[in-house]
Formats: sequence, structure tokens, C-alpha cells
Amino acid sequence: MTSITLHGAAGEIGGNKILLEDKETKIFLDFGMSFGKLGNFFTPYLQPRKWSYINDFIKLGILPDLEGLYRADYENRYRASKLDPEYDGIVLSHPHLDHAGYISFVRADIPLHCSIGGKAILQALEKTSVGFNEYIYLKEAFKLRPYKREPTKLTRDKETKIERKISLFANQTKIDDLTVHSFPVDHSICGANAFVIETSAGNIVYTGDIRFHGRRSNFSHFFVEKAAEFDPVLMLSEGTRVSERISYGELDLERDLKKEMSDIKGLVVVNFPARDTDRMRSFIEASKSVGRKLIINMKQAYTLSVLERNGVSEVPSLDEVGFYIPKKSWGVYNDNNYPRNIQLGDYAKWEQEMLNKPNAVTSEEIVENPKEYVFRCDFYELKYLFDVQPPKGSIYIKSVTEPFDEEMEIEKSKADNWLKLFNLYPYKQLHCSGHASGAEIQDMIQKIAPKKVIPIHTETPADFRGFDAEIIIKQLREKYTLN
Repeated sequence: MTSITLHGAAGEIGGNKILLEDKETKIFLDFGMSFGKLGNFFTPYLQPRKWSYINDFIKLGILPDLEGLYRADYENRYRASKLDPEYDGIVLSHPHLDHAGYISFVRADIPLHCSIGGKAILQALEKTSVGFNEYIYLKEAFKLRPYKREPTKLTRDKETKIERKISLFANQTKIDDLTVHSFPVDHSICGANAFVIETSAGNIVYTGDIRFHGRRSNFSHFFVEKAAEFDPVLMLSEGTRVSERISYGELDLERDLKKEMSDIKGLVVVNFPARDTDRMRSFIEASKSVGRKLIINMKQAYTLSVLERNGVSEVPSLDEVGFYIPKKSWGVYNDNNYPRNIQLGDYAKWEQEMLNKPNAVTSEEIVENPKEYVFRCDFYELKYLFDVQPPKGSIYIKSVTEPFDEEMEIEKSKADNWLKLFNLYPYKQLHCSGHASGAEIQDMIQKIAPKKVIPIHTETPADFRGFDAEIIIKQLREKYTLN
């Protein structure tokens, strides 16, 4: 018997946790965070109980209530963890948090199958992010260990790590009786893939997140062409923008950026998604066209260095950009009144690796020559405007999605206050989606010609009903069995 159960992405955008069962084989297609469900219960000031993650998240419907799936150190605080895993793998379409964010909860002996770009992004996230981000290495929690002079102390052993089983995609990946064919596709992060999965009930297509208007639209078109050859019985299709018909492409955005930057006399301040290297490329090219250099933040720069070390070629190289070294904590970096070890004490080890690179840039350099730079500054970095001091004639270009919920509206209101303070308001909005339009989804379904389609990753699955296929709308945790 072959079945599909949506443990996420049913009637919502993101939270993809799709269980595929075929005979004795059980795999998840993605294991992502549902920002909507999390936001229903938590705020920045009301956070989950870390010791009770599994218990609380299952009771809140944030994680599926499945045994043999979760890491023992956390699950044992709720119930006895199974000795052996009962799932055979997670197939990761791409490393956005709504597809990968809850892999940290999954036991290390369940293999993670992903692209080299996906693995590199997870490595960078694990190194640079604050919070529970254990994608590559698990640090066993809730153990008493020797600590300095004390006989025992409740502490985490940072030296002992459990490495997750990770398998990089080949053209074909065997997972027990399943054969997974992976195809790189165009999306707003590197390492994105779509899949055709051979099962005993026929071939199943999973789009992951996909678009046809980015820098690698040819990847997506090639996937569609090849997927059609498998004569699929079922397609799991994302539908983030299924109700929209028009696509504004990445190259359109780059063209418009060049126009906006062309006559600016002061500093160009911009905001774009942290790990969208295609958007970064658009800003790099637009900056070059007006004789400026894009300055990104240290996390972005470190991510580029990890991608380079992993041989990922589809992203900008670190030497194409500069990166900003902010003053942190004591704010004494490069202040010779303090010894070097005190200056460096403000920075994590991974940040210290970056400090001596030739393309590191300080606020003093930006203040001295604002016409030479395009300064990337997101909501959490607006405080750095005090240091870079945008002069008269500066501009702010926002290249992220506009608010779509109350929390984002509040955040926007605060950001607007900062921009008004520094005479950067009103700002210019230029954004390109990482998702296919409804017209592109309809064309994709028509060309692949699956017998049935289950809409996922959409708040309006009924909008698929006008497409040339039998549409099956499933609710959360409702099993669909293939005949």
C-alpha cells in the first residue's frame, strides 16, 4: 500500500512535513517549521519550554505525534523513546526553515538526503544562528557531566557531537524500495530541488518550492520536461501564489535596481532576504553598474565562505562583495585603547575568522565614502544606521515581501520609524517572489499531466480546481491512499 499524509503544508504556506509510506518504507518529504502554528501560541516574549519541546509541540499540533522519529534526549522527557528508528529518511527539497527548520528534532540515525547547497546552508545556519539549530551535529542534552572542580553539573558537552547521517543527492537515490529522482529547480535559495519518486503504486512528483522567473528558470523547465516522462499518478504541487497571474522576474528586478541607484548622491541602504543568493546577485550587478560595492552582513559573508568551501558554484563568491563589521557589546573593535583580546571578545569564533579578510568594511569607511557603497541593512540591523550615518540624498530599497500578518505590520511600523529618523522614508519597494504564479503552476501541471494533484503550501487549495487535473484536497493528518 502507498499513502501520503500531510503533517504540514495543508491549507497553509510552509510547514512542509509530508509522510510518504510505500510497503514497509516510510520517508518524510521535508520536515519544516510552520510559522503560522508557532505564531498562534508563542511570541518573542513567550517562548517554548526547551526541556519539553516534544511534549508541548505535539500537544499544540506543531509536531506530529509519531514514535520512532524524534531524538531520544528530548523525547525521553515526554515518553520512552524507541530504541530504533521507525522512519527511513528525510528528503529535503531546500533549506528554508519552513521546509528544514524542525530537522533538529529528528534523531540522527534517520538519514537526511539533500543537495550540497542545502547541506552548506544548514552548516552555516548551525554555526551562526542563535537557538535550537542542530541540523548537522546533535549535542546530547539533559545529561550530568563532570565540570571543572564540581563533580557534576547540568551542562551540554560541546566537544561530544553526534553527526547526523547525511546523503547527498545523486541523479537517483535509493531509499529501501523507493527510488528518488532529484532535479535542481529555480527558487529563492540555492540547493533547491524537486523530485519524482518511484513507488509500488506509480510515480509521484513533489515540486518542493519552485518558480520559473528567476536566474535558473531553465532548471525548472528541465524538471517539468523530465517529470512528464514518468507519467506520474500523483503530483504534490506547491501553490503559494496560485491566485496570482503575473510574474515579475529576477532580471526585471535587477534592471529596476539599476534605475533606482543611478542618480543617488548619498548612501544606498537596502534590505533583501539573508540567504537569497540570487537576490544578492541582483544587488551585486546593480551596484557594479553605478560604481558601488555591495556590503552584506557577517552571517551572509560566512555563508558564502561555507558555500565556496563546499564547491557550490551557483552563488556569488565572497570576493565580489564587502561585509560589514559592526561594533558589538563593548563597541571597541579597532580601538587601540583596548588590548586586542578585549576587542575580539565581542565576536564569536566564526566571526573572528572573518575579521582580517581584505573585504571587511567598518562604519568609518562607509561614513568617509558613502557614494562607494550599497549597505544591506535588515530590520534587526537598523540600529547600525547610527554608525554608518546615511547623509542627505541617501535612499532605502526594500526587497522583501510586504507584511501579510499583524506581527509583520507591527515590525514594519517600527522599521518605518527608524527610516524616518534617518530621512530614508518613504522607501522604494522592489521584490521578486520565490514562487511560481498561478499561470505558471497551471502550465506546469498541464505539461507534467499527473492523474491527480494534491495542492500543498497554499492557503487557497480550491484555486487549483480550474486546472486540467483531478484535484484532491486533503486536511492536516488525513491519509490519502493511492489505488
